[in-house]
Amino acid sequence: MTVPSSASVNASALRDWREYRRAGPLWFDATIGLLVLSAICLAAAGFDQRLLNGVSTWAKPFKFSLSLAVYFATLLVFFRFLPVEQRQTKSARFMVRSLVWVALLEMAYIAIQGGLGEASHYNLATPFHSAMYSLMGAGATWLVLGLLWLGWLITKNHSLGEPMVLAIVVGLGLTCVLGGGFGSYLGGQTGHLVNEATIDAHGIWLFNWSTGGGDLRVAHFFGMHAMQIIPLFALVLPARLSARVACASVVAFSAAYAGFSAHTFVQAIQGQPFIG
Repeated sequence: MTVPSSASVNASALRDWREYRRAGPLWFDATIGLLVLSAICLAAAGFDQRLLNGVSTWAKPFKFSLSLAVYFATLLVFFRFLPVEQRQTKSARFMVRSLVWVALLEMAYIAIQGGLGEASHYNLATPFHSAMYSLMGAGATWLVLGLLWLGWLITKNHSLGEPMVLAIVVGLGLTCVLGGGFGSYLGGQTGHLVNEATIDAHGIWLFNWSTGGGDLRVAHFFGMHAMQIIPLFALVLPARLSARVACASVVAFSAAYAGFSAHTFVQAIQGQPFIG
């Protein structure tokens, strides 16, 4: 069984899109499809003037489709750290398919609700909407738990003494714990804003995060993107650093990042804006 080294994977990263499609065709197609959907939602926002909570009714479908595209693109890059034989096992095929189906079903509901000009999140208006909101919560849980599976497989095939491997595994773990934890708290509330009117107008550009009160989406965002930010930190570390120093740097940065994410959560529950 041939396991690609982290150095060889890094060197070939983004060199040939066909390699990524061969590594995980379903994740590759999901990434492309979600990017296309995000472009459609962005275009729709340009001519559809309807508002929901003070912003375009297409804002949430756009952000979620783009975020899920980044999610699957990231998994696709990490998947190449596994040997071909392991990517093709029954358990791997199940995980790949289940993550895609969960994401696409959730995204379909969010897009349909956006098209109808109705909320997908915190919408308990009917038994159907309540059930769909609960299913979305279950689906989101599966999307973060799946990261632990991938992190475990990468750990089995590589040494955590390799800085990039360590960064990927820690990033996946933090996304599960922080992104999943903050997301669970967020989903259990009646809305994402604290000490603020229940609209997203006049928030931070693109994210629509509140500038007048606490916004629980901030901590959830930073928690969910640990899986990209921590490996990116490892990627930009000077090549002259020894593996030991680089790994120590990754650990220190990860701890600081987790602390920062927790700080944004405390900010939100205290009703303080991320940027006021």
